[in-house]
Amino acid sequence: MPTSLQQIIDAAEALWPTALAEEWDNPGLAVGDRAADVTHVHLALDVTAETLAEARTAGAQMLFTHHPSLFRPVRTLDAASAGGLLFAAARDGIALFSAHTNADSAPGGVNAVLADLIGLRDQRPLIAADEEHADAGLGRLGRLPADTTLGEFASNIARVLPSTASQVRVSGDFDRTVSTVSLCSGAGDSLLQLPQVQATDVYVTADLRHHVTLDARAAGLPAVVNLSHWASEWVWLPVAARQLAERLPQVRFTVSHLRTDPWDFAIAQ
Repeated sequence: MPTSLQQIIDAAEALWPTALAEEWDNPGLAVGDRAADVTHVHLALDVTAETLAEARTAGAQMLFTHHPSLFRPVRTLDAASAGGLLFAAARDGIALFSAHTNADSAPGGVNAVLADLIGLRDQRPLIAADEEHADAGLGRLGRLPADTTLGEFASNIARVLPSTASQVRVSGDFDRTVSTVSLCSGAGDSLLQLPQVQATDVYVTADLRHHVTLDARAAGLPAVVNLSHWASEWVWLPVAARQLAERLPQVRFTVSHLRTDPWDFAIAQ
């Protein structure tokens, strides 16, 4: 029996409820006919010309991404404009769907996957969603299996993440002992001032800005490990594909390995 786009959406909703999304966010279906048949779903972090072409070449009827394709206002679907990707997807019959901050907060979602890769124990949300979703929320808090140095901790993270030009950068003494960890995949510098973050030995996130990090250093806040935004979230995609496949075994799910990190290379001095 054919699987409809709506059935894919229902499976995603069960895994990553849109009720968990931040108010400013716009996850869900951006392009597509909910009644259309779907046999192949391709997963990527971003909707780009390259990931859309990859989905098209693979014969997928749906491109499932973490970052929404309709995040900022689009005034036209002119093929040469910012709405061109939406136009191309609709023209080629490829649905565009995303699970963003709802996937960040969901149990087993983006932050939980990153925390598992780092090896955190006794995990709990950094910011709990609400009483109804006590096990859900942004970020994660936890502890390492054993004390280690900040340098070794950061090196271990670098080994489990896909390689990028951004690499793994650290603010803190290499030999500093770390045991308790807070983290937020993607851009999380706004959470650095939270008491629960400041109570940990090290905070792991991405897109840390110069002054935010400098101020944290001056204030004696936790050491910080700055990741590539793309790498910190891409690791969720294979897990998401497996979770969807368990619910919809008749549908093929593939994961893009195209690096949509915007930084192409770094120059050593």
